Amino acid sequence: MILNVSFLQCRVSVLWIVLFFSSCKFLGVGSIPTEELKSKYADFESEFIEIENVNLHYRDEGSGPAVVLLHGVCSSLHTWDDWTKILKTKYRVIRLDLPGHGLTEIGEEESVLKTEGMISLLEKFRERLKIEKFHIVGNSLGGLIAWRYALDHPNRVDRLILLNSVGYPQPLPELVAVGSHPIVQPLMKISTPRFVVSRGVRQAYGDPSKLKQEVEERYVELSMKKGNRSSIVKIFKEQRDGFQDEAMGKRISEIKKPTLVMWGTEDHWLSYEYFPNWKRDLPDAKFIVYDGVGHIPMEEIPERSAKDLDLFLSAKDSMAFRKRKK
Repeated sequence: MILNVSFLQCRVSVLWIVLFFSSCKFLGVGSIPTEELKSKYADFESEFIEIENVNLHYRDEGSGPAVVLLHGVCSSLHTWDDWTKILKTKYRVIRLDLPGHGLTEIGEEESVLKTEGMISLLEKFRERLKIEKFHIVGNSLGGLIAWRYALDHPNRVDRLILLNSVGYPQPLPELVAVGSHPIVQPLMKISTPRFVVSRGVRQAYGDPSKLKQEVEERYVELSMKKGNRSSIVKIFKEQRDGFQDEAMGKRISEIKKPTLVMWGTEDHWLSYEYFPNWKRDLPDAKFIVYDGVGHIPMEEIPERSAKDLDLFLSAKDSMAFRKRKK
């Protein structure tokens, strides 16, 4: 009888341990070792370069005119996987994990998590790779960095392409609103519940059925890399302030580079309601609207959106592009 009780107690203890660790995984408590994530999400094209205490993860593929791709918040360079497969046969495709994202690691200097810091890092990255001039493409947060970089370094940018880009004051996206709340911030630094990340990713798709399980898993796991959570909280805080700043989009009208703006109508992160602001401030730009598509067209409709990008980059001038789109 004593043995039976002891055996039962042992089984209960084991059960509690299993439940505890299962709940920890579900709630995203703890971190996944960087080396473990590198073994899974870095490949033979992955390179790492040290720039002012930032160990920057990037991939440089193909040959031809240089195209630099910048991902959005909570994302990584993998968001451009499908585009890269299509474009690298014609272009030199360069993509990177922004500070606080993916496999990039930052030191103690938090300035690289701010928009100005990312722009400065991008310029140093360009210098290290000895790229004289390039097309710059940005989605969401990456779009903000792209158009700001184009204004600060116009002699380095050939053409500017924006996909559902940050640009104007508007209500905060749900995940940013929650993650930047003063009460939630301390919890976000130690826990990224799977269901929260999954909900955020699904909200980025106009048709969530197109979200592949392995892609969703990648978003979840990379959010658990050591340092990424606390970095994202700091980025969310800057976005919380920025989205409420009336001066946020004042400089957009100063953009003089040939520009293509692409937008999905079912964007639950950056509402299509504010899309007309881009048309107002960039009357000479080209605009493509994707009905039923969400926040990340390059993931949801990669072939179609990559073709539109290629048409824009291949056109010798804006009139040629307009004719080809008819």
